[in-house]
Amino acid sequence: MAKPNKGPTIGQGPAKFAGRANSARQLYHARMAEFVGKPLAEFVASVAAKPPSTPAKGKLAGKQEPVSGWVSWLTRNGYYTLTQ
Repeated sequence: MAKPNKGPTIGQGPAKFAGRANSARQLYHARMAEFVGKPLAEFVASVAAKPPSTPAKGKLAGKQEPVSGWVSWLTRNGYYTLTQ
Protein backbone atom coordinates (compact mmCIF):
# COMPACT_ATOMS: atom_id res chain seq x y z
CA MET A 1 0.00 0.00 0.00
CA ALA A 2 1.43 3.39 -1.01
CA LYS A 3 1.99 6.07 1.59
CA PRO A 4 -0.12 9.22 1.22
CA ASN A 5 1.74 12.17 -0.30
CA LYS A 6 2.57 14.68 2.44
CA GLY A 7 3.98 17.24 0.02
CA PRO A 8 7.59 18.22 -0.56
CA THR A 9 10.39 17.26 1.80
CA ILE A 10 13.13 19.70 2.84
CA GLY A 11 16.69 18.75 1.90
CA GLN A 12 20.06 20.39 2.56
CA GLY A 13 21.32 22.43 -0.38
CA PRO A 14 24.94 22.95 -1.45
CA ALA A 15 25.27 26.60 -0.37
CA LYS A 16 26.61 27.62 3.06
CA PHE A 17 24.85 30.48 4.84
CA ALA A 18 26.99 33.54 5.52
CA GLY A 19 24.49 36.16 6.64
CA ARG A 20 24.43 38.48 9.63
CA ALA A 21 23.82 36.90 13.03
CA ASN A 22 20.28 37.40 14.37
CA SER A 23 19.00 38.79 11.06
CA ALA A 24 15.62 37.61 9.80
CA ARG A 25 17.41 35.61 7.09
CA GLN A 26 19.61 33.85 9.63
CA LEU A 27 16.67 33.15 11.96
CA TYR A 28 14.54 31.61 9.18
CA HIS A 29 17.59 29.67 7.91
CA ALA A 30 18.21 28.23 11.38
CA ARG A 31 14.55 27.26 11.78
CA MET A 32 14.48 25.52 8.39
CA ALA A 33 17.68 23.63 9.28
CA GLU A 34 15.73 21.95 12.08
CA PHE A 35 13.35 20.46 9.49
CA VAL A 36 15.79 18.91 7.00
CA GLY A 37 14.39 15.50 6.04
CA LYS A 38 10.89 16.44 7.19
CA PRO A 39 7.85 17.59 5.21
CA LEU A 40 7.62 21.27 4.31
CA ALA A 41 4.19 21.36 5.97
CA GLU A 42 5.84 20.79 9.38
CA PHE A 43 8.14 23.79 8.84
CA VAL A 44 5.19 25.97 7.77
CA ALA A 45 3.19 24.92 10.84
CA SER A 46 6.14 25.66 13.12
CA VAL A 47 6.61 29.14 11.67
CA ALA A 48 2.87 29.84 11.88
CA ALA A 49 2.87 28.86 15.56
CA LYS A 50 5.96 30.89 16.46
CA PRO A 51 7.56 33.10 13.77
CA PRO A 52 11.38 33.37 13.98
CA SER A 53 11.09 37.13 13.45
CA THR A 54 8.57 39.83 12.60
CA PRO A 55 9.32 43.10 10.84
CA ALA A 56 9.67 46.21 12.98
CA LYS A 57 8.93 48.65 10.16
CA GLY A 58 6.79 48.87 7.05
CA LYS A 59 3.33 47.60 6.22
CA LEU A 60 4.01 44.22 7.86
CA ALA A 61 5.32 45.73 11.11
CA GLY A 62 4.46 43.45 14.00
CA LYS A 63 2.87 40.86 11.70
CA GLN A 64 4.14 37.56 10.39
CA GLU A 65 5.67 37.64 6.92
CA PRO A 66 4.42 35.11 4.35
CA VAL A 67 6.31 31.82 4.82
CA SER A 68 6.24 31.20 1.07
CA GLY A 69 8.60 34.13 0.52
CA TRP A 70 11.17 32.74 2.94
CA VAL A 71 10.93 29.22 1.50
CA SER A 72 11.39 30.66 -1.97
CA TRP A 73 14.41 32.75 -0.95
CA LEU A 74 16.12 29.91 0.93
CA THR A 75 15.67 27.41 -1.92
CA ARG A 76 16.45 29.88 -4.72
CA ASN A 77 19.77 30.75 -3.06
CA GLY A 78 20.73 27.07 -2.73
CA TYR A 79 20.55 26.67 1.05
CA TYR A 80 17.79 24.03 0.86
CA THR A 81 16.04 21.86 -1.69
CA LEU A 82 12.45 20.65 -1.92
CA THR A 83 11.79 17.14 -3.23
CA GLN A 84 8.59 15.15 -3.69
